Order: sequence, then C-alpha cells, then structure tokens
Amino acid sequence: MRLEDIKTITVLGAGIMGHGIAQTFLMSGFPVRLFDLKESILDTARAHIAKNLELFHEMGLVKKRAIAPALKGLTTTTDLRAAVQGSDFIIEAVSENLALKQDLFQQVESFCGGDAIIASNTSSLMLTDIGARVKKKERLVITHWFNPPHIVPTVEVVKGEKTSDETVDTTVDLLARIKKLPVKINIELPGFLVNRIQAAMAREILDLHEKGVASAADIDKAIKGSIGFRLASIGMFLTMDLAGLDIWLKVCENLTPKIQSSTEPPRALQELVSQGHFGIKSGKGFYDYTLDFSKAELDEAVRKRDTEFLKRLKALYWDN
Repeated sequence: MRLEDIKTITVLGAGIMGHGIAQTFLMSGFPVRLFDLKESILDTARAHIAKNLELFHEMGLVKKRAIAPALKGLTTTTDLRAAVQGSDFIIEAVSENLALKQDLFQQVESFCGGDAIIASNTSSLMLTDIGARVKKKERLVITHWFNPPHIVPTVEVVKGEKTSDETVDTTVDLLARIKKLPVKINIELPGFLVNRIQAAMAREILDLHEKGVASAADIDKAIKGSIGFRLASIGMFLTMDLAGLDIWLKVCENLTPKIQSSTEPPRALQELVSQGHFGIKSGKGFYDYTLDFSKAELDEAVRKRDTEFLKRLKALYWDN
C-alpha cells in the first residue's frame, strides 16, 4: 500500500482518542468511517468533532467554509464489516485490553482488503502481541497519538517484528500529509519513546513533591517556564548541544546518583488513586477542584486547555 492508494480511513472506537483522530483526517479531506458499538457514542463523537472544528476556525486554523465538507466526509456505523470493508487505512482506538485488540484485529483482517494497513493506537501493548492472530503481519503498525490527538502534533510510528518497511513509510507519509509529526520508532519496546521519557520525568517530579521540595503548583510553574518553554521549540538534544556537552556531563555526574530511580509506581499516585482521587474528572487530584465539579465546568477546562494548545500549534507548526 502506497500513499496515493489511500482514499478511505476507518477509525475503530469513537471515544476521546478515536473522534480526535477521525477529525484530523477529515480536516485533510479524507473520508472517514467512524465505528463504535453504540449509536449514542457515535452521536457524541460527531458533536465533539463539530465543536472542535468550530474552535479550530476561531483560532484561525480552519476556514469556515471547510467545516461543512469535513463533517460531510464523516460516516458513522455500529457495523464492523461495513466500517472496514474497502477501507485503505484502519486505526483501532479501543480500550487497552490485549484480548479485545487481538479479537478486533482478527475480525478486521477477515473483513478488509488484503492490502489495507491496520494500525493500533495502543500506548502500552506490543504490536507483535496484538497482531498474533493476523495472517498478513507485514501490514500491521502502531500509530501512537497523544491526547488531544486532533491538536498534539507528534504521532509515534512503531514497527512490529513483521511490519514491512513499506507499511512504515506509507504510514509516515500519510501522517505528514495530515500535518502531523510522525516519529519512527525502530525497536518495539514498552512505552515506545515519549511515554518512557514522560514516566521518568513524572517519577522525579512526584518524588520532589512528596519530599516537600515544592508545591504541585510551583513545580508546574517551574516546568512550564523552563524545560517546557525551551523544549517546545528546540528539543532536548539541541538544548544539550547549545549548553555544551561538557557541562551536561558534569551535571549528570553530579545528579544521576541522587535522583529517583525506584522501579515501583510513585507512592503519591498510588495513594491518590486508592482514595478515589483521579484528577479533574473526580474533583480532586494534585489540585483541588469544586466538590460539585459539573460537566459544564469540565468542558470549559478542556476548551481552555485546547485553546492554549492551539495557540502553540499555530505558532510552532501550522502552515496554512
């Protein structure tokens, strides 16, 4: 399968990730079939996509006249066969359950064409395991998107043991075509690339918070105004090169023996979750939210986040 052969996209799962992935393809003119088990979920997904497109327009990223054609390109269905039959690029975005994904991949292969690329949006499972029952393993690939997927630029493209170079190259070209930043992950390993880095940073941040070094708000402030500010523009390797590798070697010699290196999940996370504190959706996490945190307030928090992200997207990556 080559880029020019891809005409129709299918997204399996219409939740937070699925509808955002679908929107991204719709904005680039691809017809999208969006599948889920319930019509109510699909209706909600369509409403979210419409609302998100309006926000993109407000931020100057999408022309008003492009919204209606994008929505017209969306087909929703609860019929898996109808969703994948004749589709050229299929992405599953269902729950992180290995058995579920294995069953789904097996069914998808039985319904779709022999050349269709089948991708998984898994963030923690191995493609070799997910596709264990698939016959043509060379067409399997992971496209790991980041929430919110219709805004965050990077998508990790991960090979399995049998994934062909053609499948990877076509996937990378397709993602570039829809204005994403595809990153090839050459080795199949848990957490891929970004989540491994993020987990390592979170471990140290949580340790500093637990020791009382700084409050959650001050730690966030410190990260946003230093590491986050720099890395958004120049990345980590260029940051080190500009500072001087000799300086960085000395810093690592001084700090590496002293930073958190536990192989256990951070205690602060375990304690909060065990108490039913899951973050904004439950009204409490590292920050306290109103006890009667309503859906409207949650929607507004998401909109505020997305608006800030879209400003950054427009400034750093978007080319009209």
